[in-house]
Amino acid sequence: MKLFSQFLVIISICFPFLTYGQLNVSVYRNDSLFNNFRMFEGDSITHFQQNDTMFMVIKDFISGETNVPLSAIDSLVIHSSDIPVLRITLPDFPEVTSLWDKELYLDAKLSIEGNGYTDDQDCLSLQIKGRGNSTWEMPKKPMRLKFPKKTSICGFKKAKNFVLLNNYIDPSLMRNALAMWLAKRLGVPYANTILPCHVFINGSYVGAYTLTEKIGINSGSVDIDENQGILLELSTEFDEKYKFRSSRWNLPVMVKDPDFDELYEDNPDGVNPEDRMALWKDDFNIAEQLIWEGKVSEAFDIESAVNYLLLYHFMGNPELSHPKSLYIHKKNLTKGEKYYFGPAWDFDVACNFKYPANDAFLIHLPNTPFEIPLFLREIFNCAEFKERYKERMMEFQEKILPEFLTYFDSYAQLIESSVKLNGLRWKNCENLSWIIVESSFDTASHVPALRQWLVDRAEYLRTSILD
Repeated sequence: MKLFSQFLVIISICFPFLTYGQLNVSVYRNDSLFNNFRMFEGDSITHFQQNDTMFMVIKDFISGETNVPLSAIDSLVIHSSDIPVLRITLPDFPEVTSLWDKELYLDAKLSIEGNGYTDDQDCLSLQIKGRGNSTWEMPKKPMRLKFPKKTSICGFKKAKNFVLLNNYIDPSLMRNALAMWLAKRLGVPYANTILPCHVFINGSYVGAYTLTEKIGINSGSVDIDENQGILLELSTEFDEKYKFRSSRWNLPVMVKDPDFDELYEDNPDGVNPEDRMALWKDDFNIAEQLIWEGKVSEAFDIESAVNYLLLYHFMGNPELSHPKSLYIHKKNLTKGEKYYFGPAWDFDVACNFKYPANDAFLIHLPNTPFEIPLFLREIFNCAEFKERYKERMMEFQEKILPEFLTYFDSYAQLIESSVKLNGLRWKNCENLSWIIVESSFDTASHVPALRQWLVDRAEYLRTSILD
């Protein structure tokens, strides 16, 4: 009966959010199978007792059972709404419940239950593999979806590749979504779309993920001509085939897209990969030299730099200090064409309470806990940048921040039940060498703490920069 009393406590907590009509409940069973159940009792929970056993009247989509003994239930969460569900089936590996390789593509089928947010889609053919660097080493695996041709799923623009972010080290499951919303609102070029979803592999629940575009040169991400333009990633991972160290600051510059080899295969009469690499290396080094000479606006688009760095500044994202996942792009090598910052990426460790100040981004503070690359400091010191940055910070504080906090509240409410379910699936805290990972179940603590951090952060920046 202790279990049943806990069950009633959860119901009492969630009842204010319930609505008439179909009522959803997700149940975590002690046989380690995580299934979704649907109840058809309007705004009530139906249960009955038989031979000293208490049952819940529910419907299991997978097994078809309708009466489940409470002794078979560890935990449950009441839904007031559902987010989309992605069901991945691996025909060649029917017993697999997690990916094990980030190089090996597996044939797969995908079915999508839109739950009112997007259209249902059934039996889509694709391939799937693992992805990520540090995130790949975590038990909840991030994934890459690859379709044979450009495909639209969940309302996204047509593309061949999509990504499922695991958000494993973010107990709120909100940081990437918040950052991408703010990136769009600030006008950071080619900001990603984020869609929260549940993911199943071969019928086994693997957690709450976020679906988003794979960053690259394509119509769904950086929409420029791959034969003319380039997408560069500055990252200490330094693991792409075509890469170089910049001449002045020894920056780790990698060609993220296009694939120089593929371009040459498609057009053998065109520029070969080595010559193309040399052209772009020289071009970046020229841009770097212009920054050194204080001619930032001749090399980089100032507005994109302001919006991009304000985003990272406010969200307290220390990835720039490596640097890692810092993307810039350029449309072509035409004289006068500039580099643009963006897309924004990788905010898992943003808003981290271990780094509440993250003063490295403040323009006028030389001694900081995070040393951002010198080329960014030179941009910060550019008079044109500093003037526009201060104007944009004022616009952010007065206009954008209230909208951001409204979005925060609505998104938190949308994913509340899915965050709890994810926390039930991934219960244990983990002490990694560089961060402590907490279960996402305790939304009552994680969400208000994150919101307060952001409010405090905005005030800190206002007094530091505008006052």
